[in-house]
Amino acid sequence: MELFADIAIGAGALLAAAYCMLLSRRLRAFTRLDGDVGRAIAVLSTQVDQLTRALASAESGAASRESALGAQIAAAEQAARRLELLMAAERPQKPKPAPDIPSATATQAVWSQADHGFEPLERATSTDNRLRTTRSRGGGRI
Repeated sequence: MELFADIAIGAGALLAAAYCMLLSRRLRAFTRLDGDVGRAIAVLSTQVDQLTRALASAESGAASRESALGAQIAAAEQAARRLELLMAAERPQKPKPAPDIPSATATQAVWSQADHGFEPLERATSTDNRLRTTRSRGGGRI
């Protein structure tokens, strides 16, 4: 039984040594810049640096364009205000007519004029007369 345990421990140690050697080879290949993975990491790191620089230049360009655009908007708003003032100055001003206040005599003069068969509702003597007057003004039936 002791012999069997010693053999199992020895085999386990040999398997662990083989696994360690396999891992060390993979790690060396990974850290070498000649290999595929190392080359990819190097390319990616240079691309990140280039993108960082491009982003910084784009941000500075956008800030300068923003200030120029703000100045143009302010100038356009000022020009629009000037145009509105010029348009308001060129518009002809109509004098406001004095409000007509009808006098009592003018109203009675209108009512006193003879109209063909028209009698105001207030002056109608009967409901039949009112109905006839309304029908004659409305053009027939109500």
